[in-house]
Amino acid sequence: MPISRLTPLPALLIDWVITALWPLIGQWGLKHLSGIAFAQAGLCIGLLALAPALARQGRWRRLFQPGIRGPLLGMGFFGSALGTILLLSSLHYTTPGNAAIMAQSEVLYSALLAAWLLGESITRPQIAASLLILGGTSLVMIDGLSTPRWKGDLLALLTPWIFQFGHVLAKRLPRDLDACTLSGGRTFYGAVTLLPFFFWELWRGASISLGGEVLLAIAAQGLLMNSINLVLWYIAIRQIDLSKATAMLLSYPALTLLLSWALGFERVGWAQWTGFALTFGGAFWLSRQVGSAPAGPARLPALPAPLVQ
Repeated sequence: MPISRLTPLPALLIDWVITALWPLIGQWGLKHLSGIAFAQAGLCIGLLALAPALARQGRWRRLFQPGIRGPLLGMGFFGSALGTILLLSSLHYTTPGNAAIMAQSEVLYSALLAAWLLGESITRPQIAASLLILGGTSLVMIDGLSTPRWKGDLLALLTPWIFQFGHVLAKRLPRDLDACTLSGGRTFYGAVTLLPFFFWELWRGASISLGGEVLLAIAAQGLLMNSINLVLWYIAIRQIDLSKATAMLLSYPALTLLLSWALGFERVGWAQWTGFALTFGGAFWLSRQVGSAPAGPARLPALPAPLVQ
């Protein structure tokens, strides 16, 4: 059955599993390529996968229409190019589980940017939930201070605001854009805006290895993270309340931790599980606060950090 025909709940469940894989796929690809090269290759594969859908119903033309191309450009650069490079770079130092936990801070950045740019008020419950998120991420970071992990933890913690800034820019998009158009536009402009960085890296003499294993990693990044994942998310939030969808997706680091431990990427300790519990609890609470807030200007729903999406 085509992905576009999935109903929202199955789409969200599959998206939950795929989102949990982003740190594992990222670390796999970084064994062979730089973050820039891996992100560029993944975006190109994702665009190829979405090209048949973009060729139908005039979707390609809509990507270049005034009023649409600007926000999509912001989504592509911040959400699929710059943000992805920085999150992948964090995996040079930290573990997949830690990176997933730190990326939970995106909900906190969402509330802060909404208050700053959209004039939304910050309530006491939101402050309490934010402190839980900060407490959980701080616990994980402090546990790794004696190792190089803290550098990656800090980078993963600070990066999600970039994704959220892209989401704020995208609030001007027309509401009638379907999931394939949104996903294709974000991937297309992400690939285009990343090209100068990729060519700069080649000019500086970066080597590129294209063995069988790296090609599999690129295919996984492109097909899962830069195409299927995006389409599933935009399908899900069409009919499921955004706060509920976000709250469900926020639990994905638990699956990341289990898979990372099972595959031998890391030993999961009490600090990680406790940090995850605190960040998930705070992020869940904060997402519920956002969902119960008075209605304001329409905004394009944000995609939690993987998206690295």
